[in-house]
Amino acid sequence: MKIFVFEYATTLNAQNFIAEGKAMLNLIIRGLRKERIKVCTLSNNKQRNFLLLHEKILENVRNSDNTILIAPNYELLTISSFLDHHNLFDKVLISPINALNKTLNKFNLYEELNNKIIAMPKTIEFSNFYIGAIKFPIIIKPIYGTGCGDTYVFKDSKSYGEFVKTGKQKFNENFIVQEFIDGIHISVCLFAGNCIYPVSLNRQHINFARGKVSYDGGVVPFQANEQSRSKIFEYSKLVCAYLNLKGYIGMDFVIDDKNEKIYLIEINPRITTSAIALSKATNLNIAKLHIACFKDGEILRKELSEVKFLNAVEILKYKNGMRCRIKK
Repeated sequence: MKIFVFEYATTLNAQNFIAEGKAMLNLIIRGLRKERIKVCTLSNNKQRNFLLLHEKILENVRNSDNTILIAPNYELLTISSFLDHHNLFDKVLISPINALNKTLNKFNLYEELNNKIIAMPKTIEFSNFYIGAIKFPIIIKPIYGTGCGDTYVFKDSKSYGEFVKTGKQKFNENFIVQEFIDGIHISVCLFAGNCIYPVSLNRQHINFARGKVSYDGGVVPFQANEQSRSKIFEYSKLVCAYLNLKGYIGMDFVIDDKNEKIYLIEINPRITTSAIALSKATNLNIAKLHIACFKDGEILRKELSEVKFLNAVEILKYKNGMRCRIKK
């Protein structure tokens, strides 16, 4: 078997995501080689225009048995749609196009899911936002945002108005406005094939300092109480089945202990940075299991029915990189 792995950030030298991209690429390549699967990739850390990569991407997809895509949300949808247009999407190990459209676009996800299976923060498109449309505090983020990029929190209308006057960030129709949910930020790593296996509940370190939101890492796994863990795992399975998601999936939630409520924040239908820590905490081969979601449900059943954690792994995110270490 030969698999083409396309990782966006390292191929196009996208500095905002290159540390995470390189780590995820290495994780998948190591996992594939461990299974004696031939790997090809375009990763070379040279500045390239995505439009100029079209022919290279098509050539590699055609010459491989399957393709794994690792990319930020908007780019992931763009590349997937491009391959679908060229009748090659059936070679990509990822959720169906309609499922990607519903999840990668955060407003589409809200309209699709809110209060059907699980609560979500009230969300409107920025073009429909006015003071009073959503009660402060609020969060403003890109519709296709990844890793808290260009995401801001405002405690009241005064702080919002003062920020707008600075001109530091131009909000437009490519942004959404959400009510801010105060609570414990967590994520779930799961694998979805014929059956769905939530594997780990993880703590996310989200920084709201000075109004600019950032993802500063986290811990895999997070030792929540059993009731919360069971509820969130059940929600993640229901959402995954409802949206027809496939492969490795990351889901973000907030536990609002004050109001005893759980909110779904967003879904990443792709390999995430938490997968790196998950592999170190369990010795699971993420690449092997991702492929098994599409090809061999028996492998998922054998390896994921009862996952043993060897340790807790901390994700450390800093300005120009990231790393994982055993949490002491």
